[in-house]
Amino acid sequence: MKSAERYLALILERSNVTAVELMHSAKGYALTAAGAFTSSLNFDDQEAFTKSGAIQRERTFAQELSVFLRRITSGSKMFSFGLNSRMVMMQTFPLDTELAPNETEQHAQWELSQYFPDADPESYFITTQVLYSTEESHAANAVLVAVRKPFVNFLTNVCTHLHAMLHIVDVDHFGAENALLLNNPELHEKKVVFVGVDEDSFDASVLINGSPHDIRTMERNSDMDVAALMDFIGENTPDAIFFHGRMVNETILTSVEQKSGIPVETVDPFKRVMLPPSIRNFEEISKNKQRYAAAIGLALRTE
Repeated sequence: MKSAERYLALILERSNVTAVELMHSAKGYALTAAGAFTSSLNFDDQEAFTKSGAIQRERTFAQELSVFLRRITSGSKMFSFGLNSRMVMMQTFPLDTELAPNETEQHAQWELSQYFPDADPESYFITTQVLYSTEESHAANAVLVAVRKPFVNFLTNVCTHLHAMLHIVDVDHFGAENALLLNNPELHEKKVVFVGVDEDSFDASVLINGSPHDIRTMERNSDMDVAALMDFIGENTPDAIFFHGRMVNETILTSVEQKSGIPVETVDPFKRVMLPPSIRNFEEISKNKQRYAAAIGLALRTE
């Protein structure tokens, strides 16, 4: 790394925006800005971003971001966005690793049409990520992620309004996995279930020796509604369970630990990322570290 660079990551959940700015340098990573605010837009309502009024929506969010970024004194021009499972279509599926790139793309489009029959593949940016593969059988467990093109265009234009560059758009949970593994290197030798908590859903993944093997989204009706999550944990028998997200609370943590008999922790994304006491919102950030895990993990990425 030639010189210190700053990367901004913003996590969108309904109307909530959580942001961090990280300084990347030869000495490591340091938090240079962080905070959260409530937007006038509901990002979970993806249909709204396909309707008329795009220019006004872009201007509105750009103005909100401009005010917010000045308040937290962020100066980065590299913006990344983490989206929740309401903003993306995400599904695991079996993949033949011997397929050519164009064949993999066609397969992903077919999978999208099977799991989401009302979706037009041409209206989405579709990516696939291999979770794990078996060389002997040339088979892999992969995850398909599809994001509506109008929403990506919206984010691109907002960045343009702010004289910034759209760097990365990804699933928020994948960012949190990145933060978990950086700050807990011992997990590279364990089997972990990692859970993100949204208003009405869990995103749960399995990491084995630091590599993702599965991810699922499951609905929940209340903080006590952990039955589907407990089934997922029971199927995978992990060594440890970690949680992240804005909606994590003691009711969920206690319920899962008591039912599973497995140690439960919230992720601390600042073990190996410097959190200066002088930073704005230091007390709020310190009390809600798990809220910032997805943003930290996304801001760690340079590509």
